[in-house]
Order: sequence, then structure tokens, then C-alpha cells
Amino acid sequence: MSGSVEGAALDADGMVAAAEERAGCDDWGDPLWRAGYDVLVAALADEARLNATGRAAMEARLGIALEQRLGVVDWRTRHPEIGDQAVTAPLVVTGLPRTGTTALSYLLA
Repeated sequence: MSGSVEGAALDADGMVAAAEERAGCDDWGDPLWRAGYDVLVAALADEARLNATGRAAMEARLGIALEQRLGVVDWRTRHPEIGDQAVTAPLVVTGLPRTGTTALSYLLA
């Protein structure tokens, strides 16, 4: 049983299909992304106890993220030459607080 307070849980497959339709493509790149996405959607359904407003907000946010992934994969497919570019030191990571800059700097290190 879903932990949602009201209405139906998020539809993982439906959100993927909607993102593909909006983006006009269906190439997601490496399929490993889907496992984490499915865990997130299941946790939102079973643990987050979303009300209708929360569910709508998460559906909108996830839809944006899905569409952005499709766009990045599409851009990378159309511009494979970017893989030939060298990334040289120093790399400077900047951003607002609580936006993942520390995690990114650790990942790059």
C-alpha cells in the first residue's frame, strides 16, 4: 500500500513517457540511471507521505530532471567531439550553499 495521503502514487513509467514526448527523443544513454530513479519514485510513494500538492510538485520536478537528462544525452550524441576536450587544472567549483558543490568538489578530487 502506498504511503501517499491522497490519490494515486507517482507513475514512474508515465513520467518517463511524458518526458520523452516533451523532449522529442527517447535515448536515455546508459540505462543505469533507471535503477536510482525507480528507487526514488518508490520512496516517494512508500515513505514520503506526499499530499496532492507534494505529489504534483515532485512530478513536476522529476519531469524537469528527466527532460534535462534526455537533452544532455541528445546533445552529447550530436557533439561527440566534446569527449576529446582536455580538462586542465585548476578547476574551481562555485555555487550557492546546499547545491551540491562540496559533493562535486569531492567527486572531482
